[in-house]
Amino acid sequence: MIYLSDLPTGALAHVSSFLASPSRALFAVALDYLDVDSSSEIAGDDWDALDFGEIEKDLAAKISDEDIRGVLLSIDAVNNLKKLRLTNCIHVTGVGLGPLRGSTIIRQIDLSLVGDHESPKLDPEPPISCAEVIPILDSIIERGEECSLEYLQFPNEWRKERNTESDFHAFLTRYNELLCSRADVCLQCSCNLLGIYHDHALQMNGYEYGTQNYTCYDCMNKYCYGCEDDLFGCYISLCHRCEKSYCAHCLTVNYCTCCGFSYCVGCIDSKQCSQCEENTCLDCVPGVRCHNNCGADKIWCIPCVEDGDAFSRCDSCNEAYCVDCCDSDIHAVKFCDVCKDLHCGQCRVKEFKEGGSCCAGCYQLAFPVILEDKERVQTEMDELRSEYREQSNEINELKR
Repeated sequence: MIYLSDLPTGALAHVSSFLASPSRALFAVALDYLDVDSSSEIAGDDWDALDFGEIEKDLAAKISDEDIRGVLLSIDAVNNLKKLRLTNCIHVTGVGLGPLRGSTIIRQIDLSLVGDHESPKLDPEPPISCAEVIPILDSIIERGEECSLEYLQFPNEWRKERNTESDFHAFLTRYNELLCSRADVCLQCSCNLLGIYHDHALQMNGYEYGTQNYTCYDCMNKYCYGCEDDLFGCYISLCHRCEKSYCAHCLTVNYCTCCGFSYCVGCIDSKQCSQCEENTCLDCVPGVRCHNNCGADKIWCIPCVEDGDAFSRCDSCNEAYCVDCCDSDIHAVKFCDVCKDLHCGQCRVKEFKEGGSCCAGCYQLAFPVILEDKERVQTEMDELRSEYREQSNEINELKR
């Protein structure tokens, strides 16, 4: 019997070249080679980035710390890896990151355990541990000027409660000091970023606690929050859902004037409110629609709906009509200047026909509806007569 491990290393390396990057490294680890050189040859040498989101989600969820450790060793991560994402590795504690100790080349580490445009709030809470990971991160930032680390995305569980006595907060302070020592400037206006943010390269309080200021998650370019683009607004913004910052060149982040939060287009799209024309995220759009179904693309924000600026409701049937329809459609809700009632066209006509109280103002509003209804009924009758004549002619032809 021939085993995979009996095949030449070159053949195995060729087979692994067809796999996604994490699968290629896991394949090398699974073969359990005794010498690192062969394992590295099978894994390949193009290892600037490692993202476990490139493999099936169910498979990534089964990855253990020992698997992570084996992968990092097989690719010589301490000397090669610049970007690491533990996407969907929800069962690791972080001890497997040990091979990254002292790395001077790693630039970005994402420990949020979720993919692009996914909320980092996981249930149940993942076991990734500050006690296991922080010593490894400390060994990286302790390299001082040699350290290349620019962006850390922490698990939401570490960030949700601010405790100034915790090991996590102490690490944030040390990491913040490292980032501040670099005296970064805005790529757009060249201002001193630390001068603006008072030596806080990280958010040290609030709901954004533990996130990085002014650094784009994708390109890692740095912008101040004062620079704005004519088309996209702020050059850099934090998405409230995925809790990552993006610059205008990488991804549009829209500010919702209703809830006051910003969302990247990958998480929650936004549209203009048809009434106030302000940007509104789709979470701030109530379920109220115009009874006329006047436009599938029309949306109205919560304040405009609650203030009554966007819709008028019929006092009888309670159907809602948008202000555009109320202005242009005789069947929509109209306000009677005489009796001060709000009724849609059909309810006003119904009240008139049933002998209800219908003032002169209501009659003037009901008359166009009655006239249109009469014309519609007449048209339907004419069509029925025409259809009747056609069928009669067909029957007569058959009788002949």
